[in-house]
Amino acid sequence: MAVDGVVVVVDDNAASCNEIVEWLRANDVDARAASDAGVMRLIEDVKARIVICRPGSTGIALFHALQEAIAPPMVVLLSDAPAAKDEIYCNGRMLVAVIRTPVQMPSLARFVKLVAGITSRLDPAALAALMAPADETPVAPDAQETAMLRLIH
Repeated sequence: MAVDGVVVVVDDNAASCNEIVEWLRANDVDARAASDAGVMRLIEDVKARIVICRPGSTGIALFHALQEAIAPPMVVLLSDAPAAKDEIYCNGRMLVAVIRTPVQMPSLARFVKLVAGITSRLDPAALAALMAPADETPVAPDAQETAMLRLIH
């Protein structure tokens, strides 16, 4: 069964980027490689649901650019940093999954398929309420600019 939505893989190393894309495609994931300045345009054009990147210069620039997107995709950060932990968190604007490398490609493909298959996400107003200090009323985002999101357990 194919994954609903496109996955964009971004890496400064084109060979590594293409290897991940080939593994994902072999597991019925519609993946595209990007390693140049046109990556944000590609993400917007294909309406990427997930972006896989490494913490290199392209990945860091991309991470900051995605923070500004109206409806940012989930980011899967493949990290070889010794202090990195496998975790999933919300940074206030988007969901981020940190996965330590090396990672087994079949496992990564299964994870991506699972995440991409989720059709509902956290409601923006609920997220604003969770992130706001207890004595402050959150401002809900404009419904016309964002997609409705709900928490999935």
